[in-house]
Amino acid sequence: MTTDYRPRWLAEKLREGVKFSPAVVLSGARQTGKSTLLQSEAPFNDWPYLTLDDLDTRETAEKDPGRLAALHDRVVIDEVQKAPGLLAAVKVQVDRDRRRRFVLSGSANLLLMKKVTESLAGRCLYFDLMPFSLGEEELKAPGDWLDPAFFENRYRPGSIGSISDFRLCRGALPPVVYLKKPAHVADWWRGYTRTYLERDLRDISQVTNLSDFRKVMALLASSSGQIINQTNIARAAAISQATVGRYIDLLEITGLFVRLFPYSKNIRKRMVKSPKIYCIDTGLACSLTGMAPTDELSAEFRGQLFETLAFQNVLVRTALEGAKIFYLRKLGGLEREVDFVVERGGRFVTIEVKSSKQVRFKDAESMLALKDLLPKWSHGIVLYNGAEIVKLGDRIYGLPMAMI
Repeated sequence: MTTDYRPRWLAEKLREGVKFSPAVVLSGARQTGKSTLLQSEAPFNDWPYLTLDDLDTRETAEKDPGRLAALHDRVVIDEVQKAPGLLAAVKVQVDRDRRRRFVLSGSANLLLMKKVTESLAGRCLYFDLMPFSLGEEELKAPGDWLDPAFFENRYRPGSIGSISDFRLCRGALPPVVYLKKPAHVADWWRGYTRTYLERDLRDISQVTNLSDFRKVMALLASSSGQIINQTNIARAAAISQATVGRYIDLLEITGLFVRLFPYSKNIRKRMVKSPKIYCIDTGLACSLTGMAPTDELSAEFRGQLFETLAFQNVLVRTALEGAKIFYLRKLGGLEREVDFVVERGGRFVTIEVKSSKQVRFKDAESMLALKDLLPKWSHGIVLYNGAEIVKLGDRIYGLPMAMI
């Protein structure tokens, strides 16, 4: 591993993947650390590393992709979407010899995934690298709080630190994690957004008005953790709902926002009911809404950022074992909602998020009221900004955010 590299939990999934799949695709937003992971983690750090950011390599990939694909039995190819013809050549090599191994990575997911699904259907695995989880920042192994046994005999004060407003505004993309000065953080995020708008979107060539697109990004960031209302966004941005929908698709495909659908036993209903929207990083959400690390956060926006941070961490954790994440909402009568529902091995974990430093019994009321809607409820968790695990009821626990 390289010096000061922080191990990524997803690396073990990649290692397992290449044992049986000839091709593995690692995608994700810009600066999530894909290249660093592949150059730092075994066995990939011992494989030849080709990047299509290198002009000579890209020229070869464009003019003679078969030659490049045949060079190595095991190889990492980064920014592969910049030479789409190379994917067909990889397919040829894989079909000739299933013992060959290719790890393909890239940031522009739209271009990458479309070409991969066309060229390598049935021949590859897909993984998505997120910003650092809180555990990865602290060099910890994944905690198994999705298992109720995790909480047995652990109701005692700890020395867990709370999540500061600076941490929320700084975010968790690897380059920004090392920044200590608020001004440096603000400058970094401005540069990140500009690079995304000027490079990725220009490559995708589906955004003709960057000003309108910026407005939609800001409106979505200010709504992180809330149900998407495309009508209100379209009105505020003075563009059509169809354009808003297309922009949301682009933001999700390029890894900056994620839609979260409600749980329903009927999978069709999951897709038609209104999803929530989450910004993939709290630092990005702050930057897009004009909040600097030195600004005082309103209680409402702090709550949204805390829930966004929780979502990102739950998503990272559930991805390690193929679990699914939803939210749960009951309409009619007394309307209730549970922030997250994790479906794991046929059992369900309910999760509520509270940004306060104290957790109370009433914080578990919604999951108590709704848990019977789930076929096999395992346990419930209230994530909060405190320092100890607290029992709130039968199989319901308060868990410090910093412990997930």
